[in-house]
This record gives sequence, C-alpha cells and structure tokens, in this order.
Amino acid sequence: MQDSLYKVWKECWAVIEHGGVVLWAILAVGVLLYAMLCATWMVLVQQQRRIKQESIADVVSENRREIVRDFAVFELDQLAWLDRRMPVIGVMIGVCTLGGLLGTVSGMLVTFSGLASQAAIDPIEKISVGISEAMITTQAGLLFAIPAALIFAIIRSQVQAVHQLLERQLHSTLANHYSKEKMA
Repeated sequence: MQDSLYKVWKECWAVIEHGGVVLWAILAVGVLLYAMLCATWMVLVQQQRRIKQESIADVVSENRREIVRDFAVFELDQLAWLDRRMPVIGVMIGVCTLGGLLGTVSGMLVTFSGLASQAAIDPIEKISVGISEAMITTQAGLLFAIPAALIFAIIRSQVQAVHQLLERQLHSTLANHYSKEKMA
C-alpha cells in the first residue's frame, strides 16, 4: 500500500516538475479558487437555512419603512459577503484558463528553442520537454477552470435565489402589514 502511494506521489511530482513555474502558479490559484468556492458554498447554504427557518418578518416592527429597512439591513449584513466573492471567483477561473494558455506558450517557446538549437546534444529531448510543459499546463488550467466554472454557475444562481427568497419574504410581510392596517 505504501509502495503504491509512493509511486503515485513520485509520478505526480514528476508531472509537476515538467510543468514548470507556470504550473506552480496554476496550482496555487486553483487551490485558492476551490477554497473560496467551498467557503462560499458553505456560507450560502447557511444563509439559505437561516432565511427559511427564521423569518425576518418575526423581528420587524410595525412601521412599513422600518420593515423595509430591516430587510435591507439583513440583506446587506448577511448576503453582501456572498455578493463580494462572485466577481473574485469569476476572475480566478479566468486566471486558471489563461495560466494554462501561458504555459502552452511557454512550452512552445522551449520547443522552438530546441528546434533552433544547433548546439544541443539531443534536440529531441529539449523538444519533448517543451511539448510536455505545454500540454501539462494546458491540461491543469482546464482541469481547474472547467469544474470551477460549473460550480460557480450553480452558486451564482443560488445566490440569486436567496435574494429572491428574501424579496418574497419582504413583499409577504408588507402585504400582511397592509392587510392588518386595513382591518384596524
């Protein structure tokens, strides 16, 4: 068991070494990206539960302006954290994709350098190293970006759904308040 894990680790390390500096950057951004996606998802689920369980209508006052204000304050306090992360996550997904492209260009430069080099003992080795770097970084960038883009789309739609749920609660509370005023 330990021997097979060591072999897997050794193979992964060899791939990382062939990827070059660009692969390290992609890995760093990718880890940060998925950490942000996880944190955002957890906060989103927590806020959805909170909004569904404890109706904001229970804590609001009798004044219509205060009701609207209480809902707005709740939205700013509780949902602004989610809203601020959406553009950052989108940019990080783009950085992973463009990092893969940068690695492709970097690898192709190494490849063409190997082709142009007359002094190299084994130009095929330098060419294969360049192509390997190009393909590894391209694959890494896409492997980080594609699933993250799908998860990001789901999170973004859920954030919009939470805003709509809060808005429906506000309108329901205002309608109940209005009907109580009419009856009085």
